[in-house]
Amino acid sequence: MNRKTREREPAIGTDPRADRAPWGWDAAHRELRVAVVGATGAVGRELLGMLADADHPAARVDARARRDSSLEIARGRRFTVRALSVVAGGAAGLDGLDESEVAFLCTPSEVSLALAPRLVERGVRVIDLSSAHRMLAEIPLVVPEINGDELDRAPRMIANPNCTTAIAALPLAVIDRAAGLSEVVVVSFQAASGAGLAGLQTLEREARRAAGVAPAAESDVASPFPSTLALNVIPAVADVDQHGTSGEERKVVEETRKILGRPELAVDVTTTRVAVERCHSVAVHVVTTREIPLERVRELLASAEGIELTDDPHGPRPRECAGTDPVHVGRIRKGGRGSRSLCFFAVGDQLRKGAALNALQIAARLPPR
Repeated sequence: MNRKTREREPAIGTDPRADRAPWGWDAAHRELRVAVVGATGAVGRELLGMLADADHPAARVDARARRDSSLEIARGRRFTVRALSVVAGGAAGLDGLDESEVAFLCTPSEVSLALAPRLVERGVRVIDLSSAHRMLAEIPLVVPEINGDELDRAPRMIANPNCTTAIAALPLAVIDRAAGLSEVVVVSFQAASGAGLAGLQTLEREARRAAGVAPAAESDVASPFPSTLALNVIPAVADVDQHGTSGEERKVVEETRKILGRPELAVDVTTTRVAVERCHSVAVHVVTTREIPLERVRELLASAEGIELTDDPHGPRPRECAGTDPVHVGRIRKGGRGSRSLCFFAVGDQLRKGAALNALQIAARLPPR
């Protein structure tokens, strides 16, 4: 692994509590009243764990879900979760959420659509992790290392990108700035965690059955996948339209263009679901507008914020990258479509840089009121 990245970002790969401002979350941020809506889902749990690691006082975290509960995060940290009444049309009431200064919405799109504008009207800064507001022209869609300057104008609502988009976009942005992107082809290998806790529980249950081992506990959670995932690959993520394009593929195309500020960029995407727990991988082939030496590409990626380079010819790999912050990039090589083509493979933890970490970095970067 490239050591320069670790030296520049000491929180990555270490106990973040050793740094008094992990992920940019400093003493001033720890004074904020923060809401995490959807706290019991996979992303909500990850975000609560990161807030705990950043020493944010539990008393200043308003954790919400569909029902009251007590949620224990890793290392024995516990949060009280309060119910937020939700009906078919969205949130039935703010129920005290408007007392927060920052709200992370780890919620389905229909809930975010109903809840986010009302919170903004009440003066709450909203970071929406759903797809509800991503493609609205007036809402910034942000990966801080790429277009964090969008936050300098202190927007009240910010959209967090699709997890696959965030992971692919980091190295793509580095190449685009250096040599310009002409064409992009992405094939994703998306983990079960992309379908939330139901996806993780389904994969565990199916893997145990495939190995002839009884499930650890009986579960009535329905599979979110269209087929068995264990020992399998499903060659589409989300519903497929009449043209054969999946919803996930549309998101990656449209969001990549918006984040890079390249609305006309040619982007082709195939998204697949694989039997991996929590890291998404992408195989990326690009054609640049200007020639760039391969060694220069490696140098730029090695020094880029949020990226860790590997020289392992068989890496990076999801199993080893799980639970880490960077987007890991490897297998950088020349492509076969001329002197301006190149290829790489990238892996990122879907629950961290693909969701919770990116959202926390957005909140940390927002200017103070």
